[in-house]
Amino acid sequence: MSGQMPDIIVIDDIEYAIVEPSPGMLFEPRDHDIFPVHMHSASSRGELARYRVSDDGQLLLSDLQIGHDGQPAELNGITATTDEYAQTWTYLDLDIPINFSGDLVAGARPIPDLFVPAGFPPVWHYEAVVALDIEDGLVGAREDRSAQVAEFRAERTDSDAGGHEASEQHGAFERLLNSIRLRLPGQD
Repeated sequence: MSGQMPDIIVIDDIEYAIVEPSPGMLFEPRDHDIFPVHMHSASSRGELARYRVSDDGQLLLSDLQIGHDGQPAELNGITATTDEYAQTWTYLDLDIPINFSGDLVAGARPIPDLFVPAGFPPVWHYEAVVALDIEDGLVGAREDRSAQVAEFRAERTDSDAGGHEASEQHGAFERLLNSIRLRLPGQD
C-alpha cells in the first residue's frame, strides 16, 4: 500500500490531517447509498473527506471526493461533479452536520523528513497537533498538543524507528494518543 491521503479538518482557517479517529469513521458514504471504489494508490479506501468546525463549534462535512462507478447519489441536495474520466466524483459545499461524539486528534505542517511511504502518517509526523473533544457534533474543548508530541518525537531514537517490532511501535503510538486525547478511553 502506498502512503495514504488523510481526511482533512479545517479549524480557524488552518487545514489539519485527521489522525484519530481513523479516516472514514466520521462519515459513512454507504449510509447514503454511495459505495466508494478505489480512486488511486494514495486513496485505496475510495474516499477523501474535508470537514470544518463552524464558528459556533459544529463539526461539518464540507466536501467529499469519491471514487465511484457511475454517477453517485445526491448528497444533501448536491449532485457530485466529475473529471473527464468520470472516475472521481466531488461534492462541494455540503455542510452536513456530523453527529460524532468522542476525541478527534489532528495534525498540521507535516515534517518532510518523516515521510511515510505506506499507510497514514502517525501523529508525531506533524509539527502542530490539536486535540478536540466533540459531543453530538459540537466541539466542547480544544487543546494544542504540539509540545507533547514534539517531546515524544525527540525521545524516539533511530533504534526505535527500525529496531522494535511492529507491536511495540503500535503500543508507543497508542500511549501517545492516550496522553493527548481529551477523553479517556471508554469515556464516551
